[in-house]
Amino acid sequence: MKLYEALAEELADSIGRKVLKPGDRLPSVRQASAERRVSPSTVFQGYYLLEARGLVESRPRSGYYVTRAAVARPPEPEQASRPDGESRQVDVSELVFEVLQSTMAHDVVPFGSAFPSPLLFPLARLGRVMATTAPHIDPWSTVDDLTPGNAELRRQIALRYLLGGMQVDADGIVVTNGALEALNLCIGAVTSPGDAVLVESPCFYATLQILERRRLHAIEVPTHPREGIDLDAVETAISRHRPRACWVMSNFQNPLGASMPVQRKRELVELLARHGIPLVEDDVYAELYFGRERPVPAKAFDREGLVMHCSSFSKSLAPGHRIGWMAGAGSLPGSPGTSSPPRSTPTCLPSWRCPTTCNAGGSIATCGACGGPWPNSRHSAWPRWVATSPGGRA
Repeated sequence: MKLYEALAEELADSIGRKVLKPGDRLPSVRQASAERRVSPSTVFQGYYLLEARGLVESRPRSGYYVTRAAVARPPEPEQASRPDGESRQVDVSELVFEVLQSTMAHDVVPFGSAFPSPLLFPLARLGRVMATTAPHIDPWSTVDDLTPGNAELRRQIALRYLLGGMQVDADGIVVTNGALEALNLCIGAVTSPGDAVLVESPCFYATLQILERRRLHAIEVPTHPREGIDLDAVETAISRHRPRACWVMSNFQNPLGASMPVQRKRELVELLARHGIPLVEDDVYAELYFGRERPVPAKAFDREGLVMHCSSFSKSLAPGHRIGWMAGAGSLPGSPGTSSPPRSTPTCLPSWRCPTTCNAGGSIATCGACGGPWPNSRHSAWPRWVATSPGGRA
């Protein structure tokens, strides 16, 4: 157990035994650091962990306090979903557009479409960056950066993979107009109309929308709300339907919120590799993690070059800037009838400059604004808001 975890467990035990009561103030970071002979960062990490658990709350310029009342959370479902496992055509576009239209209301929390509040993003800072950098854009970059995307941005994204323990060549990264284009290109690279694709049940609505537009069939696979897609059911579906691809959100799955344990991610990649089935991994929500470490994607266990990892900055830095990417698609052959892997031609050059220069060091690999734990205060406040809000709309 790490030092900050031990600190958090000790304080959590004190809260559980009512030694620390609701409303009590925790020792200041400086005081706890001196008394326990640990660094201030260790104390901060311990307090962040308690905050993520909903045991304490941060008050601006005051410190950390034991939450006043524990909120009873509804129990998690114990069973996975139970689709019938048939291969079906998809028809969801009208419903999808209704859901998207509902997100335009400012007083609605969009459960149907996972858009964080725009008030959480550093838009003013991004605006200053664009105002500073746009006048200095090289005119030739309008041509040189068309495909596979700006070289510096791809290098910075490759550095992010490196920090996560993955070796991804910058030349194997393709910049796209958001993650949805990346996912669309990836699934198009490995399927033809009429093919079947394994998806989680339930899955992200845009997944079904893309399958519908490409005239692909969906095979829904049972999915547990905590551990993700059922691997035994995946193997059964492979034997029964011979799908051409598998599409999965391994981290913070939308809409269930499931995150596959690391070992299950490894087993999924190995299972699909044995059958030669490409995995399209939608990892756009990984940046919204709580705690200190970004969750490992399934891509980390790819040894055969069959995992196409797709993500973006839309949920963590720049909504509306449409900066996405895919990694791994370059190792796959082009879609039937073509001779090259998927490519995009994104042209919003000023937006590309934002992630690479948004912080003083000019590195999105370590930039807190576009990669780091989502505000813990929001995490701990959320269940209390749901439980106590009399007129909230969702």
